[in-house]
Amino acid sequence: MDKSITEAQDLPLRWQEVDDGIIYSFSGNGRVSFRYNQVRLGLLYDPLGKHLRAIRKGFVSPKGSIGLVPSEEPGYDFKSKVLGKGGDRRFHGTMVEGRLEFPGKMTNH
Repeated sequence: MDKSITEAQDLPLRWQEVDDGIIYSFSGNGRVSFRYNQVRLGLLYDPLGKHLRAIRKGFVSPKGSIGLVPSEEPGYDFKSKVLGKGGDRRFHGTMVEGRLEFPGKMTNH
């Protein structure tokens, strides 16, 4: 069942409030969606929602910034980058139909 809607919703601050299949908005005109596996990874490895805050911030410079930066993983366009505790993980996403989609790919930094 496709749960997406025409008007994007604001991206929640907690993984418990993220629903797979919904299109969320972030930083201006940005659009993002998450698959079930990504929500599960968020619940397990990002209990404080740092990666959600990074995604909300949007696209930033790769040096010393929290936000979305280019991914080095083959087949992925961007990754969420956080600093400090929990900053050793990256969630990777691909651009699909003008939105960033996180399918459930995580790497360690």
